[in-house]
Amino acid sequence: MTARPQDGPWRSRDFRLLVAGQTVTQLGTDVTTLAFPLVAVLLLDATPWQLGLLVAVQNGAFLLVGVPAGVWLDRRRLRPVLIASDLVRCAALVTVTAAAALSRLSLPLLLAVAGVMAVMRVLYDIGHQSYLPMVLGRRHLLRGNSAVETVRSSGQIAGPGLGGWLTQLVGATNTLLVDAVSFLLSAACLARIRTREPAPRRTGRSGVVSEARDGLAFVLAHPVLRAIAATSAWSNLLFTAATALLVLFLVDTGFAPGTAGMLLSTAPAAALLGAATATRLARRVGSARVIWLSLVVTSPANLLIPLTRPGWGAVAFVAGIVVGGIGQVVYGIAQVTYRQTVVPDRLLCRVNASMRFLVMGAMPLGGLLGGVLGDALGVRTTLLVIGVGLTLAPVPLLLSPLRRVRDLDELASRPVGGAPPVTTASMGS
Repeated sequence: MTARPQDGPWRSRDFRLLVAGQTVTQLGTDVTTLAFPLVAVLLLDATPWQLGLLVAVQNGAFLLVGVPAGVWLDRRRLRPVLIASDLVRCAALVTVTAAAALSRLSLPLLLAVAGVMAVMRVLYDIGHQSYLPMVLGRRHLLRGNSAVETVRSSGQIAGPGLGGWLTQLVGATNTLLVDAVSFLLSAACLARIRTREPAPRRTGRSGVVSEARDGLAFVLAHPVLRAIAATSAWSNLLFTAATALLVLFLVDTGFAPGTAGMLLSTAPAAALLGAATATRLARRVGSARVIWLSLVVTSPANLLIPLTRPGWGAVAFVAGIVVGGIGQVVYGIAQVTYRQTVVPDRLLCRVNASMRFLVMGAMPLGGLLGGVLGDALGVRTTLLVIGVGLTLAPVPLLLSPLRRVRDLDELASRPVGGAPPVTTASMGS
């Protein structure tokens, strides 16, 4: 049976184990993200083009295998897949360390391992997002997602620094060995979870393409999920465009590289603050209302970024990054909770995969957009255009049924638009 804690998610032993596993997995992922390029540079003398290829391999799996991964996961119990993905990542990192020790490490091998790690991350992220409601129950999902986002944000803050420190202390390949141990610990935490997961119920013999289409069709037929997908994709497009220009903008504005790095480090700190306050804000303004209100209130802060100047003018940059970042994280937690609440269990992996495909698929285009607009309009003007675009991002949400309700329960209890209602009959066994 699904554990349904009565006094908050932290009273659930299985939830604590799930978060503990997520903590070490996230830390290992963030350390590895830095350690792989360091291995390529320090041991393989990688060129800029080769580093770009490595980063593309590390981040391209959601576009390539995200949707079929959702179909595959919906056909299986999720906990064994989560454990297996941790164990495969552990073995992959050990392979790199062993190859380096034997002087057999090469760029093709490093790229292959990075590809394996990326695919396993796709399986883990989609599976974890779909497994959380089974462990926690739907009542405490908002607080549970806040805890998970806190872990993710903390990893973003600590991971790169820890990766650099470990590389300096024990070497790049030994850092990967430390990462391997983190995935092993995560697998051990997941193995101790006692929540009984029902076997997926298959209906008919539909193929991968047909089942993938079911997940995408559910998103597009559901006016709220469709609005969330549009807002999230638009925001990711523009945030990625801005990210491609921020370092150049700060340096051209007159900030030293070290100062620029400190200013940029406020983004993960803002994410951590947003994760810590999401539950309280949802309780105060409404768990449905906070989805759109978080963006309406905070997105205009992005207009402060192009006003940045040396000296006290840096306050505009920090305020824009922090306020805008908090709003995005609160929005992210609230909309994921909504999706986990309204989507039938039998479709949850496919819907999560479809949403990630639609939303993250905009990110590579955002990098190109930032470069093109930066060349055509200038960096400062482009950031102003991006700020205007982000201010308009909540419009699809304001035109959706979210605008008319306060709490998620009001939407989850009835069908919305063309999507089926969430009932016992429509949910997986």
